[in-house]
Amino acid sequence: MLTVASIKVNYIFNLVNSGTQILFPLITFPYASRIIMAEGIGQVNFFNSIIFYITLFTCLGIPMYAIREIAKVRNDIKKTSVTTIEILSLHAILSILGYVAVAIICMTVTEVQVNIPLFLILSASIFFTAIGCEWFYQGIEDFKYVTIRGLVVKIVSIILLFLLVKNQEDILWYGVYNVLGVLGGNLFNYIRLRKFIDKECISIHDLHPIRHLKPALRIFVLNVITSIYLQLNTLLLGCLKDVTAVGYFTAATKLMQVTRSVPSSLGTVIMPHVSYLIAENKMDEFKTVSQKSYDFILAISIPLTIGLIFTSKSAILMLSGESFLPAVTSSQIVAFNIISIGISNVLGLQILYPMGKINLVTTCTFLGAIINVILNVVLIPLYGHNGSAMAFMATEAVVTSSMYIIGRKYFPHKLFKRQHLNYLFGGFLMIICLYGVNLIQLNYITSFIVMVIIGVVVYSMTLIIMKDPITILILNALKLKLGH
Repeated sequence: MLTVASIKVNYIFNLVNSGTQILFPLITFPYASRIIMAEGIGQVNFFNSIIFYITLFTCLGIPMYAIREIAKVRNDIKKTSVTTIEILSLHAILSILGYVAVAIICMTVTEVQVNIPLFLILSASIFFTAIGCEWFYQGIEDFKYVTIRGLVVKIVSIILLFLLVKNQEDILWYGVYNVLGVLGGNLFNYIRLRKFIDKECISIHDLHPIRHLKPALRIFVLNVITSIYLQLNTLLLGCLKDVTAVGYFTAATKLMQVTRSVPSSLGTVIMPHVSYLIAENKMDEFKTVSQKSYDFILAISIPLTIGLIFTSKSAILMLSGESFLPAVTSSQIVAFNIISIGISNVLGLQILYPMGKINLVTTCTFLGAIINVILNVVLIPLYGHNGSAMAFMATEAVVTSSMYIIGRKYFPHKLFKRQHLNYLFGGFLMIICLYGVNLIQLNYITSFIVMVIIGVVVYSMTLIIMKDPITILILNALKLKLGH
């Protein structure tokens, strides 16, 4: 079993992985958006939103379900081998059906027929997702491999982007980059899997892949509902407005996504671990881990949200150029999702799901999806991409609040503590300081750097002065490392 130290090591590796997810878009998206422009970016993301739904059906909730199942049996080589082969076989069968859907869409959908080669290139993500088995490495908590492999693949894909995407006509190569940059490493996942699978202990008669279908379908229902407000925004923008609006919304949400990857990296580590603790009936340790996870999410999400609100204009200019300035307001609106998604991930995916309360999570998500559809239909014709951003923010707020109200009796920790006031006060001081910086006329690069430095210093010093428990714990850990 993993120790607390091991969890910290896994978090560091996953944080590095999340850090690269922040760093590399800062390198690639400014280049791609200036070459492909908003129309090209919008077309790629419009096609990707369609591919996403096909992949959603071919996965049937397998990735999330498989993490929990592998985490439960990871100490038994035979059960691990059998479970892994069964899940891979089920996913392969579903992927074949997915490519049937791709063929039908290419023959019938006019918007796709505009650029079928691009659509087919992007559809390669269905294959790479099926063989990726990222869930296996997360289930056994091998985050070191995931981080190193991801770093190598990202570096290679960036080189290919700069070499192959030279003008707006190179949109096909940008599609190749989109697939390989995100999922290219999955090929290595599949090849390396033989290191963990004992074929000698597996008989064809032991394999029953269909047994995973029903429990995976429960996760699938949740994923379908979640996708309504994660991808439907893009689809509705493309249909009710235009691909340029999709490009603006993409730029805005990309900033939010890379920023929230910092707190989300903890959830990726915690979910398989708490699943293991619950399976072993170690509930006291489960309560301790979940409480610390929740406290940390609040501590990091609040300053990230405030920081993104104030740096959105500078970040958009650096990432995408002046042609994407209409995305600034959308970026500031969806910044609030960093807090909402952070909390809902702790409540839903780190607590309720490992406890087997998936139906409760699905109910809350369904409620948010209804709100999302209604608000998108009403707001997009009036406000375009900003309307979609408002719908996105409202949806996440509804999901998080309903999850707390309906499922609060299952939460093993305190959702409101005096300690949390430290983060609110630190955030308040950040707002005052960053607002002052905003009044000074600085170029966007200088403004961004100054705001980041001041925000980090002000927030950190506030928590140190207030002797915040999480901050003290981090400082003590750093002292211990430096002492060695």
